[in-house]
Amino acid sequence: MDTIRCKYSVILAFSVFSIACVGTGGSIAAKEEHPPVVLMDHQGREISLQSNIPYSPKNTCGECHDYDAITNAYHFQQGRTNSEGNTVVRDDLDSQNPWLISRGMYGKW
Repeated sequence: MDTIRCKYSVILAFSVFSIACVGTGGSIAAKEEHPPVVLMDHQGREISLQSNIPYSPKNTCGECHDYDAITNAYHFQQGRTNSEGNTVVRDDLDSQNPWLISRGMYGKW
């Protein structure tokens, strides 16, 4: 299951960063292919697609893409806080879908 989750995480991260780059007038044109990506872990070490080690979107994509701008965008942060600004992310939000940690998009894949 972790291998599948890792692969889907890579696909999601690639999609988010590609859409953000193309959608904001970035350097990747719609007809160009994305260059090969080397997956990196949270310590900045290279990992393979077969690895069970979580990849780091910041270390994998942040060298070429504005990681801070993307991760602070509205949809990326949606659900992290309530209307009063209090953080509402919880590990026990949904026992049937334990990967969901907020009622919005925050923390989902």
